[in-house]
Amino acid sequence: MADFSAARTEILEWLSDTLQVPVDQIELDKPLTDIGLDSLDAVHMIATIESIIAKELPEDIIQRVGCVNDIFDMMREKMAAA
Repeated sequence: MADFSAARTEILEWLSDTLQVPVDQIELDKPLTDIGLDSLDAVHMIATIESIIAKELPEDIIQRVGCVNDIFDMMREKMAAA
């Protein structure tokens, strides 16, 4: 299992590739749809996160989070519970 910092970096790189923007231009506190993530991208992102941290996230995570930072918070909690 990756540590949180490494996992966060991998997710940011995935978002950068998916959204076609530099990592430093991803607005982590904006709603996922506002940064350009559609529902299919969100599903792929969750699958990517689960693969990186080797843990399942709640099935309703997309409905429970508003932004990327919320996902990182949930990811951190899951990783700490290991």
